[in-house]
Amino acid sequence: MPPAAPPPPSSVPPPYTAGQTPPGDVPNPAYRELYQRYAAAYGSADTLRECLNAPHRTFLGTDAWLGPEARTWGEDLTSSRRRLQTAADTILWAIYERVTATPRSLTTS
Repeated sequence: MPPAAPPPPSSVPPPYTAGQTPPGDVPNPAYRELYQRYAAAYGSADTLRECLNAPHRTFLGTDAWLGPEARTWGEDLTSSRRRLQTAADTILWAIYERVTATPRSLTTS
């Protein structure tokens, strides 16, 4: 099982520009797109991971609602919070694996 969060985008080589490719190669547009999508998703993943933290803290920090319904609702909230956190990491890992498996350049011949 991979670690919870994948490496940051800075750990992935940036896309080539036209003058940086090896002789006979051109920058791979698919790599550039995946790299940009990874950086964007990585930058917004914390928002997804944390979106249920405030309601969870509020629920745990008050005794205003007690009883079996409250416990069930709280368990559902905790479960949903975990699933969102896992979903964010799953999405990031999928993009990370794709971008790292994609060549940065393509041979022109």
